[in-house]
Amino acid sequence: MDLTQTTLLAGILALIALVIYYQLKASANHPARTHGSISKEDRRFLRQAVTVSAAEVALSQLALKISSAASVQYMAKRIVDDQVQVNRKLASLAWRYRVNVSAEPGQEVKQKTQQLRTLRGGAFDQAYDEVIVQDHRKAIDLFTAAAGSGNAEIRHLAEATLPTLDLHLKMAVELEPRAAMAAAPLPPM
Repeated sequence: MDLTQTTLLAGILALIALVIYYQLKASANHPARTHGSISKEDRRFLRQAVTVSAAEVALSQLALKISSAASVQYMAKRIVDDQVQVNRKLASLAWRYRVNVSAEPGQEVKQKTQQLRTLRGGAFDQAYDEVIVQDHRKAIDLFTAAAGSGNAEIRHLAEATLPTLDLHLKMAVELEPRAAMAAAPLPPM
């Protein structure tokens, strides 16, 4: 190859390299991957919301396995079904905004799950219900704060999820007296 052919080949390779570079750069900033800005608070919300939601699913799946009370089974099934949908939406937003999230419940939830596994009957139902009430109060606080987000997608998801969380909390609060009664020993006859 003479100098002209070598120069032409080097120019073509440089052009190919530039095309590849700009294609990779464009795909990294594709609107499906990044869609506006996201604040530190929104990033924190996504991380915490995924963890809280995963915890509710894990605890409710345990209730579906252990509890024999129809009301607890109904509530647990409803929570699993609803929270799985919320998890998908949260994961989608996290992916789009490049927020690393873990779909695994935290250590605290794993400990609660281990404690609940040792219980049966009314004792399980009452303990599960207490945990669900506490977790839903935290989740409602978290989603209420996110409903004020400057990011429209985060705000919309939080606003759309709050009625579901309120319903879950209402179900759990209404279940509390029955669970406590089921766990209480019978009075002497």
